Amino acid sequence: MFNMPLEAFTQDESYPFYIQFGEHTEDLYLHTHDDFCELVVVLSGQADHILDGEYCRIKQGDVFVISGKTEHGYKNPVNFHICNIMFRMSFLNLSDMDISGSAGFQALFVLEPHQSRNYEFQSCLRLLSKDFDEVNRLIHKIHAEYTEHKTGWKTLVKAEFLQLVVMLSRLCEYESFEESTGLVKLAPAIAYIEQHYQEKLSVAELAEMSYYSERQFIRLFKAAFGCLPVQYITRLRINNARELLINTQLPVTEIAQRCGYSDSSYFSKLFQREYGASPRDFRKYENNR
Repeated sequence: MFNMPLEAFTQDESYPFYIQFGEHTEDLYLHTHDDFCELVVVLSGQADHILDGEYCRIKQGDVFVISGKTEHGYKNPVNFHICNIMFRMSFLNLSDMDISGSAGFQALFVLEPHQSRNYEFQSCLRLLSKDFDEVNRLIHKIHAEYTEHKTGWKTLVKAEFLQLVVMLSRLCEYESFEESTGLVKLAPAIAYIEQHYQEKLSVAELAEMSYYSERQFIRLFKAAFGCLPVQYITRLRINNARELLINTQLPVTEIAQRCGYSDSSYFSKLFQREYGASPRDFRKYENNR
């Protein structure tokens, strides 16, 4: 198996993004790319997509995201043209953007890549004709900016890529998550967590949003994120607290409350466990850097 790093396509470590159009007239060998994600839009034709040994026929209008550790390739291509957009998730920098609270984003960009490795692959999004035309125009605009290198091209490429991410996330939200399978059904619950993690959340309510029993929900959640729901929520809260400590002068007690903790002592213990310093010491260190 061949590992294909992002540096095989771009040497610019400060800008981890690459876009290309590809025509496959022969089978593409199985490979992984550990350090980046790959957004694929099938522009024409069809092929067998192989993911970790599973075969799925894909065709024009299919959109999917492959995570770095997934082994994949193509066989039996027929007039098969695709657009590959390769990026690290850090390139999106969604910490202050609301798109992470979208069920469509969670389904397409977060959960489906996990599902590709653990469940029978099924494309999360198949574009209708009018939507395909709009997506196709946008990716050609991104490609033109990326290759022509006009003034401000990096800013515009990132802005247009974010536009594409939002567009695809909205389209994916129209899918019925109740009729989905595997991890993708978690998307409404994950989106709700992203929007309401400061509040008291019930696993039973989150499971109901995903049309799973509590036991199934917890099992699938751990398969996707490697932790329990309560641990995931704690991580979001503590990461938010970190940003508030660095970027505001709010008292620690108020930051604790904003992040969902009425007991500031308990909050401080959780923060110290994560970052190795109390909130106050962490702020002092950051201010003195």
